[in-house]
Amino acid sequence: MANSITKKVKVDPRDAKLSMAHFFVAFSALALGGLMGLLQTLVRSGKWELPWGIDYYQILTVHGVLMGLVLTTFFIMGFQYAAVSRTTGGHSNAARRTGWIGFWMMLVGTLMAATMVLLKEASVLYTFYAPLKAHWIFYLGLTFVVVGSWIDGSAQIMTYAKWRKNNPGQPSPLLSFMAVINTVMWIIATLGVAATVLFQLLPWSLGLVDTVDVLVSRTLFWYFGHPLVYFWLLPAYMCWYAIIPKIIGGKIFSDSLARLSFILFLLFSIPVGFHHQLTEPGIDPAWKFLQVILTFMVIIPSLMTAFSLFATFERYGRSKGATGLFGWIKVLPWG
Repeated sequence: MANSITKKVKVDPRDAKLSMAHFFVAFSALALGGLMGLLQTLVRSGKWELPWGIDYYQILTVHGVLMGLVLTTFFIMGFQYAAVSRTTGGHSNAARRTGWIGFWMMLVGTLMAATMVLLKEASVLYTFYAPLKAHWIFYLGLTFVVVGSWIDGSAQIMTYAKWRKNNPGQPSPLLSFMAVINTVMWIIATLGVAATVLFQLLPWSLGLVDTVDVLVSRTLFWYFGHPLVYFWLLPAYMCWYAIIPKIIGGKIFSDSLARLSFILFLLFSIPVGFHHQLTEPGIDPAWKFLQVILTFMVIIPSLMTAFSLFATFERYGRSKGATGLFGWIKVLPWG
């Protein structure tokens, strides 16, 4: 009886605890950030006024930071941590400790940034766009969030590396491979925002320097800002490639194609932020043109993903006896 219960456990309970801690923070951010979005709509419609001296840009910043950074980072790290645990057999004690350190650092940083926003010391949206300036605690708090996510992600990389070492010559679990690729992309992307915060905005807000180079700060932000969108997107691709085929009782169309698409996302996303600065002077048009081309190149792994997903559906449908061009759609387990 004990053995049968053990076999039903998909994720080590110790790993599940850390993963759920991430989800609790993420969905708390979703609830509060969503409420701020509703309040924005009511204020902009002219039907309601904010009470207790709350400023419109204050709730706008809360909405942007919680929805764009806190919700996504905590949710994705929690999801990937569980995915790596599920597919590799569980994290080591060292990886768990690393994950908890990263989680608590991210949470402390979130609380620091949130405090400054609530005190009206950081109504700067979430783009860190100079010449808007926030309190130094806000910038330090978001630095903790970024560095904490690096530590959090390193726990996943540690477990993946250990699996590879213990299973030489074998293809790594697909979900773990995808999670590591997304983590590597996140670490590379956040180097830009970490650089502008640590070396420009934080010294500026502390009064150590009088001015900052606005163009450099914006360029470093968009070095991060666009790959951030892929960081949001790739967990959905993980589900489409690795989880949905299991849910419907089928098989992935091509494991190699899935891995290639993630590698292409990693390559094409470093960096593709200049297309957000096409109207800004000071950047050579040749670089802008190159960035636009790189941005459009992302359609390749996206089309690969769409093809793989529908090919998986069709193969499943054919295995159930479907005929004709679209007959497979009717036999999919829509329930």
